[in-house]
Amino acid sequence: MKAFVLAGGAGTRLSPLTSYVPKGMIPISGKPFIDYVVEYLSRHGIRNIMMLLSDEDSEVFRNHLEDGSKFGVSIGYNISPRLGTAMALKEAADHVDGTFVVYYGDVLTNMDLSEMIRFHKSRGAVCTIALSTSVKIDYGVGKVDGDGRSQYFAEKPVLSDYPVSIGIYVCEPGFLEYLSLGKDLAADILPHLLSKGAKFYGFITKEPHHDIGSFKQLDEAKYILKPQKGRAK
Repeated sequence: MKAFVLAGGAGTRLSPLTSYVPKGMIPISGKPFIDYVVEYLSRHGIRNIMMLLSDEDSEVFRNHLEDGSKFGVSIGYNISPRLGTAMALKEAADHVDGTFVVYYGDVLTNMDLSEMIRFHKSRGAVCTIALSTSVKIDYGVGKVDGDGRSQYFAEKPVLSDYPVSIGIYVCEPGFLEYLSLGKDLAADILPHLLSKGAKFYGFITKEPHHDIGSFKQLDEAKYILKPQKGRAK
């Protein structure tokens, strides 16, 4: 299975830091954040990774990640202008060869991705998104029925008690057909899946997710990922 890691965002909320280093390359506890993402995907058996990058940041990621062999994975690159997450995935559509994962490259979680993939396949879904009940923040939120089928999704609502999207999708090639309906996956494409009656599901997890989208969240991620005394190396 292949993962498409979205890491081409400008990271404007972390300016001026991101004027010097791409958001995913910010070092935390001695290594770039993107390393934690690659290691997480590898732990769940995903060793074919396609980095979706912007023209501005691609060289920095390439110089660090190279072909992925030092992580025990294979890493490829698809470079495009910053036109939105849906457009970035659409630009890489030729690399889709079966069920695939979309992963936002500024987030990290301990969610069981392997279980999410099994859930997705058991439902025959065209797209399944991870929804956490452990965070209450201004991200996309979704509501599902008893079988996990999505009934509602909204990006950055004013107020909601629904589970929060943590930026991980499992998709089938048929999902690509919807990418021409907007520029942003969460704001544009997911609501279209609902309106068109596509088999769109939500995988509920109690695991929170940690991202580096703002300086406050970056500080929290640094604390969480900091090596603890007494922990085996």
